[in-house]
Amino acid sequence: MIQNLLSDVIKTSGIAVHTRGDCELLSALILEETDQFISYNTLRRLYGLAASRTPRQQTLNTLARFCGYGGYREFCGVQPKLSLWKQKEELYQILAQREPQEAVTFFAQIENDLVRLELLLCAFRESFLSNQDDFIIALLDADAYELNRYPYTYQIHTAIAMGLVIRDHPVADRVKLLSHPKMVESIYLRLIDYSSLNGYYGEWTQLLAVQPISLECEVFIGCLERLKAVLNQSEIVPWEWTELPWKDLHPALRGRIFTVQFMGDQTHTFDFFWLKMFGSLDKTDLELSAFIEPSTFAVIMGHRQLAAWLIEKIQINEATLHQFQQHDLHVHFLMQAMHAVFEGNSKGAHFWMSRFDETELRRPCFYDFLLFPVRRLQAELNCTADRYPLEVQQTVSRLGHTWFSKDLWRTFFD
Repeated sequence: MIQNLLSDVIKTSGIAVHTRGDCELLSALILEETDQFISYNTLRRLYGLAASRTPRQQTLNTLARFCGYGGYREFCGVQPKLSLWKQKEELYQILAQREPQEAVTFFAQIENDLVRLELLLCAFRESFLSNQDDFIIALLDADAYELNRYPYTYQIHTAIAMGLVIRDHPVADRVKLLSHPKMVESIYLRLIDYSSLNGYYGEWTQLLAVQPISLECEVFIGCLERLKAVLNQSEIVPWEWTELPWKDLHPALRGRIFTVQFMGDQTHTFDFFWLKMFGSLDKTDLELSAFIEPSTFAVIMGHRQLAAWLIEKIQINEATLHQFQQHDLHVHFLMQAMHAVFEGNSKGAHFWMSRFDETELRRPCFYDFLLFPVRRLQAELNCTADRYPLEVQQTVSRLGHTWFSKDLWRTFFD
């Protein structure tokens, strides 16, 4: 950052610093502009004309003020933003020309992963809103967005950010893009927008169901359709799940299969289905991601037995959790609170709800979906369950699932 400041000093002064005389001239100019003195020898050291040493904070502050900033700290805060603005300006010029290869070259030159991801999102968003789907596909095909390059947290952020754009546009108008394998892998399978199962995400699911897709996506869609059927209180289509290669699937997806099966088959125990999916009931073998779907639907359905079974099985070391797992953790807190109410343990319920933070729920994908049980639990603990909140009514109407109703609100803990 110091080198950036020295470059700005040259631009501001118009003096290319190559000699002692240049440093003397620059010293005088800085004194004139700031009323602060920096010796020509200090400038010689800064510009590599003499043996260098770490500059004092006062020197850096004076140079920053000479360039128009309040001080060096302000300069350091502004510089990344200025750099990003310049990069965005260059990106927008490329987008205007619609040259995918230039865009790929542009992204390849950006070293910072977060900056590259932000600019990729800009490119996707601008291209999507201007109906330039072929441009997005060209970027995907050229691996401009290398999915596995980024931590899972970044992948989720990208998927949600794109989902916010996609949800406002008719799915039927974007078939080519939304069925593209890399779009499916990077956005659809990581977005999982439960708050729009009867909206755009459900329509996207229906589109993919008749497209050639990967086995993972096929299984995921099979789970999603059956979970949606439960919420819409429609018939659950039988599924030959025993033929699936579940051992090769991600733990979260196997957790979804588990959830679907116990909903459609009441003749077997939870242990039976879990053993089929995971081959073990040992807590140390189980990943938190495997529990997110069962835990979510235990909470949504007010399923006392499932909640108790999951609480006995789940073992969490909060210190080892990644940021993207905070959602899963807080769903677990919510389930603990619900279970405590079922057990008549008011003190325990209040404790778990004190740990629960609804801002940790993944938005927009889960927040509306979980609002009903969150508010119902709060109402139970606050002795206000006799009132059916307008906020909940409006959310239920938006979701469009018959499972959520005023009757469920009244009987949730019966």
